[in-house]
Amino acid sequence: MFRGVLATAVATTVLAAVPASADEVTGPIDLGTLPGGSSSSGLLVTDRGTVFGEAYDKAFDVHGARWDPAGRITDLRPLDGYSAVKATALSEAGVAVGDSTNHVNTGRATRWDASGLPVELDQPTGFPGYAWSTPVAINEGGMVAGTAYGAPGPDAAVRWDTSGKVTVLGLGRVRAMNDAGAVISESTYWDPAGNVVELTDGGSLRDLDNAGTVVGSIGVHAAKWDSTGRPTVLDTTWESSEALAVTAGGTIAGEVRDKDFTTRIARWDPAGTLTVFEAPGSRFTAVSSSGAVLGQLGDGTAVVWDRAGRVLRLPVPEGGICSADGLNDWEVTGSCSVPGRNSHAVLWRFGEPVGNRAR
Repeated sequence: MFRGVLATAVATTVLAAVPASADEVTGPIDLGTLPGGSSSSGLLVTDRGTVFGEAYDKAFDVHGARWDPAGRITDLRPLDGYSAVKATALSEAGVAVGDSTNHVNTGRATRWDASGLPVELDQPTGFPGYAWSTPVAINEGGMVAGTAYGAPGPDAAVRWDTSGKVTVLGLGRVRAMNDAGAVISESTYWDPAGNVVELTDGGSLRDLDNAGTVVGSIGVHAAKWDSTGRPTVLDTTWESSEALAVTAGGTIAGEVRDKDFTTRIARWDPAGTLTVFEAPGSRFTAVSSSGAVLGQLGDGTAVVWDRAGRVLRLPVPEGGICSADGLNDWEVTGSCSVPGRNSHAVLWRFGEPVGNRAR
């Protein structure tokens, strides 16, 4: 039984999937690779137009890669003694974080500033003596949150300050952090001071915004919690649902499922009104700061469901295979391969840039 506020959406709208005309999306635009490298992939793109991803160097080792708004690539190499990079997060200021690894399930949390030089973040000490760590999020103040792991202890949620000093928050794997430094794991919410916020009715946590609102699910239904841990159930009209991401403006994106367990992308506006993308089998990928949603149709086609309600299919080169992974309010990044060429990082554009974000 829910002991919080039970509030279903005041209205539900179902949208039909409408293919975009050819001139509504441009691209994919090839971002290229590192000098001598064979392939690359774009994973995230900031509102300023900086792309973060991974790229192979000429020795066939995967490095981090950062493309500025003009399309110039910076090689984000691993720490000395490590051979590869796993890219994880990027701030609007262009500061990147990820793992330096040796092609095995081990990692050292690493940060790259504007210069592109790798800096190791401190490793927790003392029992249980975590051997490795991986960052998950970086906020606009430069704080980093992630997970420390390694036998004999369980996984721990950790947070690094701007100097790289680490604090162990508690058990769990980090999911997200906001600009104030509040952190969530799969089931625990730590406020900016590192204190646990008790969540009424518990739940599975996925994301949080700068107001301290956390989204996820309670049981089989999408839910959100305020900064005091008080919950609101977002929908009970579908067989099951889950809130997966929340924007700075309070728009929530996720998925709903019917009695046949068929998944559809869903979006809740700040007032709690639910709109469902009526494409059976569609899945959520990412959401932009304005609430545009990147997703995938059941046949694998990548689409943007923008704030105007348009459903924009991302073009694929003839004979090519593409994936779409991240977006801002006007472009999508991912990767495409075509016959005779390895996969390259790419951009699609579906809107107009604002101010100094223009490429």
